[in-house]
Amino acid sequence: MNEFGRMALDHWRVARPISFERIPENERETFFQDLGEQAQTQMESLWISLAGDDLPEESMQQKEGRLNMARLQAREKVLAEMILLPEDPDAFSPEEPSWEDVEEANQPMDSLAEWIAQEDPEGEGPEEPQEWLEWYSRRQQ
Repeated sequence: MNEFGRMALDHWRVARPISFERIPENERETFFQDLGEQAQTQMESLWISLAGDDLPEESMQQKEGRLNMARLQAREKVLAEMILLPEDPDAFSPEEPSWEDVEEANQPMDSLAEWIAQEDPEGEGPEEPQEWLEWYSRRQQ
């Protein structure tokens, strides 16, 4: 299985669990292997068209930059359209959280102050963040 197939397998297992489960277990490897090969073929085809023809006045560095940019653009497009697909929102029942709900709930804290407020809701620790971290560490031991 190529890189795209492995990436799709991992992504679907986590981000598209319902779609993943709908693929019979004994067919999953073949499904993702085929998907990976199709994505690779699509990327190579798209890369060539995005790169375009050589320009007469371009240097080797410019050509290398143009080719690299075309490869990255092709990869990004193939990943978005074939590999890293979102879960179908209709696949979730109303009481089941969507992937977006789960992702939103797992966002990192915006600041140390928010984390401190969450970990010390009664405000028992010191005001200074460095002192608070030391106080919190001692408290956890």
